[in-house]
Amino acid sequence: MPIIIQKNELEIIKKHAEEIFPYEACGGLLGRLEGENKIIVKVYPAENRFGKIAWDSFEIEPKDMLEMDKISRKENLDILGFYHTHPNHPAIPSNFDINASWPYYSYVILSVKGNSPGSVSDIKSYLMPDRNSSPVEEEIIAGK
Repeated sequence: MPIIIQKNELEIIKKHAEEIFPYEACGGLLGRLEGENKIIVKVYPAENRFGKIAWDSFEIEPKDMLEMDKISRKENLDILGFYHTHPNHPAIPSNFDINASWPYYSYVILSVKGNSPGSVSDIKSYLMPDRNSSPVEEEIIAGK
């Protein structure tokens, strides 16, 4: 099942990632299921609950989770996943990512090497079926 992220929303994620570097940025992915595709039409840059101490973990602030839920209901969207960054590390799930994940959701991970435009070096998406299974990489397609 590919995840399709609209180009303008992908740019919002990249900008957020570069602005927060060297700390982990995080946010929500809102959209619709269309057949086998997850279509992301809105991203929600959130605050990392771990703030300025987090270069290796993230947790979205509860107020941001509530706001994402409110937006998704208002705009008839679903929360389909979350994104976060790995500052100066590859875009592969860490043990923390795997243990903190929920089944069904897509987890987009961005490898970021700095805070200037173009510092995002890699973007990957994963499904994490459960804590005992290996993450499954999803194809990311940049939409219109």
